[in-house]
Amino acid sequence: MIARSQHRRSPGYLVTQQLCLNSRYILFKMTYQDNHKGVVVIGVDFGTTFTGVAYSYVRGGDKGPTTHVKPEAVTLWPAADPEDPHFDSPKVPSRISYGQDGTIAWGHQAADREGLITWFKLLLLDEDSLEPHLKDSAHIMQARNSMKKTGKGIIEVISDYLGKVWNHALKAIIRIFGHDFVTTPNYHLVITVPAIWQDSTVQQMESAIEKAGILMKRQGCDDTTYTIVSEPEAAALAAIDGYNKYDVLKPGETLIIVDLGGGTADLISFRVKSMKPKLILEEVVEGTGGLCGATFLDEAFSACLKKKLKRMKFKNRKSPSWKELHQQERKRILSTVWEKGIKRNYSDGKRSQCIELNEREGQKVEVLLDKFDLNDIFSSVCNDIAGLVEGQVQAIMNKTGKMPKVLVISRFIVLTGGFGCCEYIHHQLSQKYEGRIEILLESRDKPWTAVSRGAVISGIGHLAKQDAVDSHVSRYSYAWSKWEDFDHHIHDIEDHDIHELTGRPIARDQMEWIIFRGDSVKSRKPRTYEYDMFFDIDDVGYVSFSEPIYRSKLANPPKRLAENEPEHDPNMPSDPSDFREYVVIDMKTPVPVEKLPRRGGEEYPHRVLEYKVEVNVQGASLIIKATAHGKEIGKKVISGYSK
Repeated sequence: MIARSQHRRSPGYLVTQQLCLNSRYILFKMTYQDNHKGVVVIGVDFGTTFTGVAYSYVRGGDKGPTTHVKPEAVTLWPAADPEDPHFDSPKVPSRISYGQDGTIAWGHQAADREGLITWFKLLLLDEDSLEPHLKDSAHIMQARNSMKKTGKGIIEVISDYLGKVWNHALKAIIRIFGHDFVTTPNYHLVITVPAIWQDSTVQQMESAIEKAGILMKRQGCDDTTYTIVSEPEAAALAAIDGYNKYDVLKPGETLIIVDLGGGTADLISFRVKSMKPKLILEEVVEGTGGLCGATFLDEAFSACLKKKLKRMKFKNRKSPSWKELHQQERKRILSTVWEKGIKRNYSDGKRSQCIELNEREGQKVEVLLDKFDLNDIFSSVCNDIAGLVEGQVQAIMNKTGKMPKVLVISRFIVLTGGFGCCEYIHHQLSQKYEGRIEILLESRDKPWTAVSRGAVISGIGHLAKQDAVDSHVSRYSYAWSKWEDFDHHIHDIEDHDIHELTGRPIARDQMEWIIFRGDSVKSRKPRTYEYDMFFDIDDVGYVSFSEPIYRSKLANPPKRLAENEPEHDPNMPSDPSDFREYVVIDMKTPVPVEKLPRRGGEEYPHRVLEYKVEVNVQGASLIIKATAHGKEIGKKVISGYSK
């Protein structure tokens, strides 16, 4: 029973408020203002090592968006060779360089130039939250030092890069469909982020998007809108959309999507509710992720090779060290020998690999990486990935109660992302789950472009208000505080108080938990809460006030606010519940207070505002909207996600 008796500290959420349910993303409110105008939906997968862009066109209709074009990836990028203006590839390198004259080069054209910055996406991560071995990572240190030399901050660097990517993507689409196709419709951007990012990190990404000029007003068009979606969810939508055509998946089956990118590995699980007439998915358990992407595998290979060459140099001074190799030779080894060879094709953990270096002073030099070397390289990262997969499998078992001896708990594990093409990972997972779970990997470049294509699919679904994901699992518990009529059988005596305006005995600061961690929350199924807010009889005019929404990591957080707020203990480095005031919402009465109904007689005269709070879910966003007198009397959008 929800108590209606409230004072000014009641949660009068007269707002449109969007909270992340699954620690994946915050969805910004979109309005389809011109029902007859089409929308170009552009998905950007900004990765640690490579960036991909996909797009689609959604036709307008009397009731909003109708049909859409299948998402396509941008494959033509500026080439490093000026005589070859375009480089045909599903992605472009995530690198940028700043010349002394202020010129900016990016992608392929930034290779081997002064002021080159690579792996700069990793610099968005909170350094305090990184493990010690990651803080000292060569990639992170190199990116930090390179950026420091330019005198630029991380938001400026990312905005410069994304601005170049965005402008080129528009030109590439114009090249295919013509100028009017791009200049006439409205734009909707969908940008992806790793599942493990903190909310502050997402906010920095949003600042970079705005600074890049992507959201600039275009003449004759509505404002460019955007959403942020998690990389694994985008990858899942693309992968499932691809398999849907071949009837591989059936209702009731469970999939674990493993999105393996350059910096992170992100996992998410879905159960297929229906395939036709439309795809409907529901998330099964909380997703997981870690900093165990391909970048760290590259680092392990480089460290091993340098160590081998150092030993060879010690035995034979004519043997070259890594630094003594010509720059082109180092590039050949990392790109051709490793990236396109060993990294993709090494699988069984039993073979050795011989790397032949270009002849030096007439002497042939070979570096042997035996199976122990290679297993150490791959296991340094792949063991972490396997652990994440097993954790997701066990979580599904625990939730569904299905034991692997009796029933298959997840029929498919789908590998996506560029790193998903690694044969070693596919081989190891196939061996581990042989006979229980199939490991799927789409052909050609589909895993590499899955995130950008899935981002477009996500954007189309939101525009049409037909989200493919019917429910998400909440990663946090959410609440606001309120007062209730005091009941000594229920409430703690420490919370007892007398309401100053009504004279009634109340229990102050009781938590109204609207979502609990682990809840499976369905989209577009609103719940309504009713409250009263009381004002002093002498108050006049429109009254502004504010209230917090709280967030906790606990699945069953305490009912009392006092029990949620931990006492400061210098011996405790952090609060395991991570309870915090997540956001403060500013509100205002819909009419002057003196026009509100009078209550309380002569002894406790006061005025009361009756209002409703509607809690709804769209996609993975929790939308809280409060109304009074038929009006929405406050609005705020959280710009971040709840990590």
